[in-house]
Amino acid sequence: MELRQVKWAALLVILAITGCVQTPGAYQRTGTPAMDTAPAREAPSSTESARQRLGDMADPARTDTALSWASYYLVNDRAGEASEVLELVRGGAPSMDQRFRWLQLSAQALLGQHKPQQALDLLNSYQGDIRSLPADQQARLALLRADALALNDNLMESLKERVDIQPRLGRSDRAYNQDMTWQALLRVPRSQLQQEAEGASGDLLGWLELADIYRDAQAGLDDQVARMNDWQQRWPQHPAQAQLPETLNAMRRAAQERPARVAVLLPESGPLSYAGNALHDGLMAGYYLARDNGDYTPELRFYDTADADAAQVYQQAVMDGAQFVIGPLAKDQVAAIAALGTPPVPTLALNYLDDGGNGLYQFGLAPEDEARQVARDGYAAGAVRAGVLYPNSEWGYRVAEAFSNAWQSQGGSIVASRTYADDDIGGSVKAFLGEARGNLGSSGGKEFRPRGPEDMAFVFLVANADQGRQVKPALNYHYARYLPVHSTSYIYGGVPDPRRDQDLDRVQFVDMPWVLNPDPRLKDMVTANWPDGHGRYTRLFAMGVDAFRLQARLPLLNSAPGSTLSGATGVLHLDGKRVVRELQWATFKGGLPSPLLTP
Repeated sequence: MELRQVKWAALLVILAITGCVQTPGAYQRTGTPAMDTAPAREAPSSTESARQRLGDMADPARTDTALSWASYYLVNDRAGEASEVLELVRGGAPSMDQRFRWLQLSAQALLGQHKPQQALDLLNSYQGDIRSLPADQQARLALLRADALALNDNLMESLKERVDIQPRLGRSDRAYNQDMTWQALLRVPRSQLQQEAEGASGDLLGWLELADIYRDAQAGLDDQVARMNDWQQRWPQHPAQAQLPETLNAMRRAAQERPARVAVLLPESGPLSYAGNALHDGLMAGYYLARDNGDYTPELRFYDTADADAAQVYQQAVMDGAQFVIGPLAKDQVAAIAALGTPPVPTLALNYLDDGGNGLYQFGLAPEDEARQVARDGYAAGAVRAGVLYPNSEWGYRVAEAFSNAWQSQGGSIVASRTYADDDIGGSVKAFLGEARGNLGSSGGKEFRPRGPEDMAFVFLVANADQGRQVKPALNYHYARYLPVHSTSYIYGGVPDPRRDQDLDRVQFVDMPWVLNPDPRLKDMVTANWPDGHGRYTRLFAMGVDAFRLQARLPLLNSAPGSTLSGATGVLHLDGKRVVRELQWATFKGGLPSPLLTP
């Protein structure tokens, strides 16, 4: 299975769909006495029993009962059984209302099974019947079509469908549809939105312009608020005017709550000085960009935490008038500040703690988070079985465990899991594939290639660049050339090296926009001010850029669910007090990372 790119918020959409299914008994039957129809609460425990009981009934009670039972199965997360029951009465719905309910439930059941293309095929094949339905029922089926398009990686077509049907939907469906419209606008690549806007008109153009304002990663808050005010003047009748997305209202509030003085706690000497210097430069890059854009910039004051008591340095910064603190970097220093109790001012620590942090915002580049994203994205793309191959080290174990826990919590299974030693990678890979073949009932000696859901869809490889350059050729040698390999950003050194990285061809991995597709304005400014770059610390430089942006935008992320920041390190959002990054996907081609299209 080739991972194209995660289907956006797949579970959110499916939950919203099944959550809108009418509860058992709510469906109003027509033309049939209640005594002739089996209540939903009496839905059989098996579809075979349902088949037998429906066989003893005649229409219209037979169809009404099947629809009622299918609705019950859907509400109780039994979408597959709902599909089976609905198939028993395909083509048997004698009334127009029954035909609508059968189509609606059948499409919902397919989406609940992660089968968006089949849902689209179903709706397309019944276009004649759909056109004969009342306008409100047509709109509700079109809403399901928009959901199916989104889950099928066709966000732009889904977006157009949503904008078209919005005026014809009922109140609750309008609210849901508008929310999904905004979610799609946040996930379609900004360049695609700008291209679509060139030929768009009407409400669609208004939405595209509004999203472009919010998604301008380099714009300052002042500029964004001014442009949003101008948009409202130019689009007085736009549907979004009735209820602006909360993220936009939060953006206004964030512009009014920015700190005037920001303290930065970083090591300026010692073993962490290189990391500290990269973060320092990133923070200054963010500052310069904001200043050059004419945006508000706070006063920055830097404090050295090398060989210092971090708690004392922190308290001194607050006494000096800091209204926001960024840092420290070292995990033990972050823990020391957390031990002080609830922070007196908003504080963004540059590392993560295991116990929550006692009110500290926490931001870092944890490989465990990347492993969890690989698990989420792989499962959302339809994979069920995966393998795990990781180095025999504490770091390797932590990252592998993060992937495995996230994978299995979704319902995925681990076919094989093995460590590898740097001095015996070939033997380790051979043993790993042998374990996978044994668990899958496959014979050895044949090319290992996933052919269906019963096979291992991919192997999650925990490795740095040097390790990856040895493991991938070993997989190729042992008949697993076409077995997809997914990994974290650690498999790429961050600097193009096509001669050495050609051994990584076909490996897919997640990484930050600064590495894969940097913003041109930021890149030009960095080239002018730091022509030698930051080498292997380039990702920490990007983290510094985003840390500066976060000091102004944390109130936005904190107050509006669904708020995001398109940063240099990824699309950022808050999970409690923890800043979570959503990374981009890329694959090695000719030894160079090639970004995969995002939805």
